[in-house]
Amino acid sequence: MKSLTLRLRKAFDIPVEAEILSPDKLAGLSLSQIGLQEVWQGNKKMKLSDLFQVDGDDMPAKPEETIIRLEGDFSRVKRIAENMSAGTVDVHGDAGMRAGSGMKGGLLRVQGNADDWLGREMRGGKIEISGNAGNYAGAGFRGEKCGMRGGEMEIAGKAGAYLGEHMCGGSIKVGGDVGDFPGSANQGGTIIIRGGTYLPGAEMTKGSITINGSAKMLPSYQKMEMVKIGDADYQKYFGDLVENGKGEIYVAVSAQQSP
Repeated sequence: MKSLTLRLRKAFDIPVEAEILSPDKLAGLSLSQIGLQEVWQGNKKMKLSDLFQVDGDDMPAKPEETIIRLEGDFSRVKRIAENMSAGTVDVHGDAGMRAGSGMKGGLLRVQGNADDWLGREMRGGKIEISGNAGNYAGAGFRGEKCGMRGGEMEIAGKAGAYLGEHMCGGSIKVGGDVGDFPGSANQGGTIIIRGGTYLPGAEMTKGSITINGSAKMLPSYQKMEMVKIGDADYQKYFGDLVENGKGEIYVAVSAQQSP
């Protein structure tokens, strides 16, 4: 197993585009070669060694045999683990925008918060966030037909607006509240929200959303029968009827009855 550790040499204000921080890109390189890899900071090209201290195993390895550990505040570092297909990226701190976007496999673990567009158009693998996530987690960029297509995303804290927008597959679990319009324009996949949210499933055609907290529903959803999930009762909704949708939303009855 190859282990690499990167630490910030100093805090910086100008964000860094660092899609290179992936086992797919670094597993086969020596430490000196890794240090020479270039990233963009604003409009300047910088070497990794100018921004980060790089330590670890020097011998080449396969991506699936590689763990990259990022220590410190990486909230200004964008595109961590972008398009990753294997291995592990373990962030001990916050992660910047578009972490895990386009992931096909492997594990991205953030022991802190993640910024907007987490897991953008993710296809496989797993993302674990111990803190909160920003807006558009598991969504797709403007003009894309699908956001998240596969894989698993688990966010222990809260998430922002438009969670799983245009989602076509995979699963998202959020431990806390979620911002407005989760699951909008969904075409498949599963979203589970432990907290509350506002107007879930707008223009949704397929897939399911389960909400354990309070939720304000759109009037374009048909109220269906009560169902039991585990030991709890849920109100089932069907829609979005504006789109002739067949999506299913389940809202915990106990949360709606709370004062």
